[in-house]
Amino acid sequence: MRQILLSLLVSIPLVACSMKETPGHHHESAASTQAPAAAPPPTNAPQDRAASTRPHADHNARHGGLVTMEGDNHVEVVVGADGAIHLYVSDAIRTPIPPKDVSGTITIEPKGKGEKQTLTLAPDEAKGSLSAKGPAPDNGDYTWDLKVRGAPMKMTLTVPASGTAAFANAPADHPAGDHAHGSPHGGVVQSLAGGHVEVKLEKTGDITVWMLDSAEKPRSAKGVTASLRPVVAGAKETQLAYDEKADVLRGKIDPIKQDHVDGVLSITPAGGTATSLRFAFHLEGHAGHDGQKGHDHAGHDHAGH
Repeated sequence: MRQILLSLLVSIPLVACSMKETPGHHHESAASTQAPAAAPPPTNAPQDRAASTRPHADHNARHGGLVTMEGDNHVEVVVGADGAIHLYVSDAIRTPIPPKDVSGTITIEPKGKGEKQTLTLAPDEAKGSLSAKGPAPDNGDYTWDLKVRGAPMKMTLTVPASGTAAFANAPADHPAGDHAHGSPHGGVVQSLAGGHVEVKLEKTGDITVWMLDSAEKPRSAKGVTASLRPVVAGAKETQLAYDEKADVLRGKIDPIKQDHVDGVLSITPAGGTATSLRFAFHLEGHAGHDGQKGHDHAGHDHAGH
């Protein structure tokens, strides 16, 4: 019995020495008996950053112009009523690209009188743009041909006499984000002299235009002339034809690959004057033939996007 007791007394300090000789052992053992600590929140998770950094999610004009896109680059083009031209270039998430990294020209082709001319774009470091001075706009075609960090970017936009400000300003009785009047056919509605016009662009490339009165009830499209130019690389202006049976205007372009496409509608109502309107079409997740879905996506931005 005495020997057993002595053995126990000797073993206790040995165990204690063993624990002291392995620093951290005591803390690790204690941690193993407690509930695991909560994992730190993930950083730079794609879903957390989607709202602010999702490529091509932001097409808002920042300089009062019209934002266009080709590949991973964007160009906001601003043409003033006095002919001043400014192009603001940015990447996929709209981070500005310095003017020194961009070079190119812009060609102006009037639809009426006037000669076609090509201007060299000069960097304006103060504005952060590529700039030039052209004639006062008058429904002419503006084609910019750029090299953005070595990548080509070429696109054409028809600019009305008032300049690109016409695309940035929401109609007075249809402020951007106001959908009280709805979209009768699932398209995008804009105000037009004497009423409204509704345009629906589907991913198939089919275009339909309805003429509406002030209460957004159908009115005849007979005698109306219109064309639509999607603001995407290589797109051409498409003349719309009158469909007498449906009393609408129709046209077709190549199938749409993007979820977000801007288009410029040039329209002349019967007996009225020519007007250019910008339409922002959102085609995410559908082919555009579901009226309610079309309204949810396309109808949320009339002219201010």
